Amino acid sequence: MEEKLYLISHLTLITGLTDRTIRNYIASGILKGEKINGIWHFTPEEVDDFIKNPAVRPSIVAKNNSVVYDFMLNDSKKEEETCVILDLPKADVKAVSEFFCYSINNGKYENINFSIDGYYKTPRVILRGKPSEVFGLINEYYKSSAV
Repeated sequence: MEEKLYLISHLTLITGLTDRTIRNYIASGILKGEKINGIWHFTPEEVDDFIKNPAVRPSIVAKNNSVVYDFMLNDSKKEEETCVILDLPKADVKAVSEFFCYSINNGKYENINFSIDGYYKTPRVILRGKPSEVFGLINEYYKSSAV
């Protein structure tokens, strides 16, 4: 079975960091990857090393926290919105990350803010967006993982 590679768009989803910030980390050598046909590709191991890097970690934690804080502080929403935090202690962080990245990037879910933190033993997923999309994605995850 061929190992799935991550793209910059996946890393922006996983970390909450911008495309430009990810590219700056590549340029500085903190994020290692391979450019194939003009597109950066990263192995799960390279992504894991990047996320755990002490120079990067505080930015990722701040972005993850801001998703929840921004949700809670915004009391003038014009549409329904939900924010869900899933702790998945029996899940493999690589498999969880791949599922959410590829599901969101396939275009079916357009209004979801996603982040994952697999730094600790328990993968933590944060999803924020339209309730129908967030809960649809969660249902899809549980159906596919047969938990």
